[in-house]
Amino acid sequence: MKLSNKEIQPYRIWYQYLQTALKDKKFSNKVDKNYYKDWNLKLISSKYTLKKRKKISGKLEKRFRKVDYPFDKWIEKHEHLFTQSDNSQIKLFGGKRTPNTILVEIPVSFNVQRIQRDIGKAVKGNVAKAQIHQRFKIQTNRPLQTAPLDYFRWAYEYKQSGKLKLEEIWYKVNQKQIDRQKKVAKRVERYLKTGKGIRKRALSGAQLEHSGFTKTDKNRAVLISRNIKKAQNILSNVCKGVFPGNYSDH
Repeated sequence: MKLSNKEIQPYRIWYQYLQTALKDKKFSNKVDKNYYKDWNLKLISSKYTLKKRKKISGKLEKRFRKVDYPFDKWIEKHEHLFTQSDNSQIKLFGGKRTPNTILVEIPVSFNVQRIQRDIGKAVKGNVAKAQIHQRFKIQTNRPLQTAPLDYFRWAYEYKQSGKLKLEEIWYKVNQKQIDRQKKVAKRVERYLKTGKGIRKRALSGAQLEHSGFTKTDKNRAVLISRNIKKAQNILSNVCKGVFPGNYSDH
């Protein structure tokens, strides 16, 4: 089963928060390595060689640069962690068998109680539908909005540089979102026409106004400070295998 673009976005952000935690001295040692053993943490924390062609003096030349390992590459081999499992139900065996018998396949992960509960349904041909992998379930007590989660993480990462004031971080986050909108403009336009693609996000500046803040340096600093705190809370949750969890700053 393939995840749709809408379904995959929360896992993209989860992945990027985990990647941030693995790079951060404050959080890297807190990541639950056992919980994330199937995620290939070494790969997530590694660098990826990005190849691009650039026109120089009228000729196309290859250019290489190292970037954080991209989610799009990682998910190609790890999407199964978040989709329906083919091995999560008792199944009737359809091959050759002894006359007047029924053979069933029982996952070895099932305990006796579950086998007793499910085998009757399987024999009757009413095998229960496969369940979504519960181990890596999104956990939130509010409607999940992916855009703010990105803004929180960007603000935190800019803060870690130690070179920017809070007001400057506000402008950086806003500009990054503007740049992103330009990059995906065609996909946004396609969504408006066909419903396929991605929706246009509100810019962080617009969100600032909608939050009741005026555009002053002081209020921008307050907003960024709160966003950084929320990002820290999410990073702490992610280290324990919870995303996004409760990330309130008060």
